[in-house]
Amino acid sequence: MADNETRKNLHTAYQGESKASVRLKVYAEKADKEEYPGVARLFRAIAESEAIHARNNLRLVGEIKDTETNLSESFANETKIAQVSYGSFIAQAESEGNENAARMFTWARDVEEVHSKLYEKALEHMLAEEEPTYYVCDVCGYVADGSIPDACPACGSPAEVFFESS
Repeated sequence: MADNETRKNLHTAYQGESKASVRLKVYAEKADKEEYPGVARLFRAIAESEAIHARNNLRLVGEIKDTETNLSESFANETKIAQVSYGSFIAQAESEGNENAARMFTWARDVEEVHSKLYEKALEHMLAEEEPTYYVCDVCGYVADGSIPDACPACGSPAEVFFESS
C-alpha cells in the first residue's frame, strides 16, 4: 500500500474530487431548472468523471448560483486544482516510488485541465443554443465534447471504455 505521505495525498485528492462531484450534480439540477440542458449535461459528465476519481459524495450548501456563475466558478476551481495540488502530489508519489499513485495523479491533473476548457466552451454552446453530448473515460475520467476519441488523450485507453453522460 501507499506510504504515509502519499496516503494523505490520496485522501486529500479523494476529498477534493468528491466535493466537486456532488457540487456539479447540484449545478446540473439548477441548469435544468433554468432550461440550459446542454450545460446540465456538461455538469453531469464532469461530475461522473470526478466520481471516477474519488467515488465519494459531497454536498456544498449555499454554493448554487445562476448557471453562468456556476460555470465561471467551476472553471476557476478546476484550474486551481490542476495547477496547485497535483504537481506536489505527483512529486511526492514519485519520490516514494509509488508509480500507481503518480500515474493516477497525473491523469487527474491532465483531466482537470480539460474540464476547465470544457467550462469555457459551455458558454459558447449556451449562446449558440447547442446541446452537446459528453463522453467520459471510465478509466481516468477524461471528458470528450461531441464525439468519442479513438483513444483517450489522457490515459490512452481505447474508445470502448467511454460512456455517454446523461
